[in-house]
Amino acid sequence: MKIPVHRVETVAGEIEAMQRQIASRAEQLHDEQAGGGQVQDWLVAEHEMIWRPALEVQQTDDTYVVEAAVAGVEPQQIDVQVAPNEILIRASVHHGHRHTGDALLCEFSAGPLFRSYHFTHPVDPAHAHAEYRNGLLRITAPLSPARGI
Repeated sequence: MKIPVHRVETVAGEIEAMQRQIASRAEQLHDEQAGGGQVQDWLVAEHEMIWRPALEVQQTDDTYVVEAAVAGVEPQQIDVQVAPNEILIRASVHHGHRHTGDALLCEFSAGPLFRSYHFTHPVDPAHAHAEYRNGLLRITAPLSPARGI
């Protein structure tokens, strides 16, 4: 299924906003624990606040291919933004228990899916496209002809 790709100049503002939210939560965790390590507090806060799906990024002579493992996300929930130097994948992931019994184990993630990747070489956002199939989001972004490499 094709996924719309939003071409943007940068995703830096959205990444910085998410980092501020995580930093605020990490600071709160630090204060509650009276002396927890900053890195550990950041990692816990990040884990609580966002779902970072696994990525695989490949580069050919003229294209980047980014695959994200987003099983359980409805295609219409996925927001893909491509800028000349980065991509941002976002979605709001909901998970509930459909059965009437007690959940004895649940390792499904819920909450905001938020994953970015910075390209080494600029891409052409106008020609990027994305598709979703079998729980895998595949974004293809051709390298910019003016990349200067």
